[in-house]
Amino acid sequence: MQKKLIALAVAGLFAVPALAQTNVTISGKFVGGYDNYSVKDCQVASDCRSESRFSDQSSRIIFNIVEDLGGGLKAWGQLDSRFQVDTGGSNAAGSNQWAAGNTGMGLMHASWGKVTLGRWDMHYDEIWKYIGGNRAGSQQTNLGDGLMSQVATTAGGATTAQTVGFASRTANLLMWDSPNWNGFTGRLGYSTNPTANEGTGVTSAVNSGNAGGGYAWSAALRYNNGPWTAGYSHYASESENQQNVAATGANVAAVNNLTGDRIWLGYTFAMGLKLGFAYDWSRNDNAAAGALTTTNQKRGAWYLPVSYSWGPHAIYAQYARAGDTSNDMGLDTGASAWNIGYDYAFSKRTSMGIYYTALSNKSGGNYNLKSVGGSGATAIGAGGAGTTGLGADARQWYIGMAHSF
Repeated sequence: MQKKLIALAVAGLFAVPALAQTNVTISGKFVGGYDNYSVKDCQVASDCRSESRFSDQSSRIIFNIVEDLGGGLKAWGQLDSRFQVDTGGSNAAGSNQWAAGNTGMGLMHASWGKVTLGRWDMHYDEIWKYIGGNRAGSQQTNLGDGLMSQVATTAGGATTAQTVGFASRTANLLMWDSPNWNGFTGRLGYSTNPTANEGTGVTSAVNSGNAGGGYAWSAALRYNNGPWTAGYSHYASESENQQNVAATGANVAAVNNLTGDRIWLGYTFAMGLKLGFAYDWSRNDNAAAGALTTTNQKRGAWYLPVSYSWGPHAIYAQYARAGDTSNDMGLDTGASAWNIGYDYAFSKRTSMGIYYTALSNKSGGNYNLKSVGGSGATAIGAGGAGTTGLGADARQWYIGMAHSF
């Protein structure tokens, strides 16, 4: 027995140096609150509803692993698991959400940056990270990921605005992040299918189109130094399974080929005032299943966030407006949204706040507040389909709390 214990102790001593070079950290946040969400001014009266609820706002636990390989080279991995504090489940019923957040692996070096293979945020959240943001608000207070990332679509049989960048992580992604060069950082990313597994479309039927044809790519250049922040981001994606060219040339499935370009500028004054401005040009080349041609629809949108913080207090105001979409069959397809809020930081990790957000569509607009999975999904309008419906407006009161660890 004594010999076994000695052998285990010796083995443990030899294992320590190897383990010491691998660092594992655990972080994340709990964020949720109570809100009242309502849809008003509906063209179909039954679509106008109001609901009070407790909603999770993308709570997560993150595991980071880094191993020093020598010579400045490091291997790394991250698992970002999203969960719901309101129901205790994952953030999408019936699917595996264990690694639904920013999850990937790769290599990194101080001289040439970081390479990622996995699933990660690209493009759609670039504005919010740099000139927007609040400490304890709902996903719906994020106008940069909501109205500013959407294109109102009236052609192709679509019933809701399409989000450039999908308002979620891009899957099947190979991405490079640059080092910080005197405040400048860059990013390049390419995905063989941004939403699912490759080849998940119709592949067994005759003349089923190109199941492996989908892709997405993105590029961003940012500047963050002192009080100034600025940047540009581009995103483009193409649907899989587009054309049954051997038969009629019709689209096998609905097409939404998305392109977006956005710029932003922000300045933070020493006394706590922060001003920002962003402009976004986005396009959706879309068609319904069975259609022979696509319709190209473009729109421009701008965003103005203002915040002021003093001590543990902070107040926020935002305004965003999207112009009419081109080729919209003569409909008024624009929309506007605004938000005000206040939050209080009990510590560097824990905050609580109250916010009011409103979105107003023109008669032909179908924009939504940001709505993803369990993050206060806006699924009480348009027959419960998760949209506001043409011309309908959305409102939300939210009282929330966030704790990071």
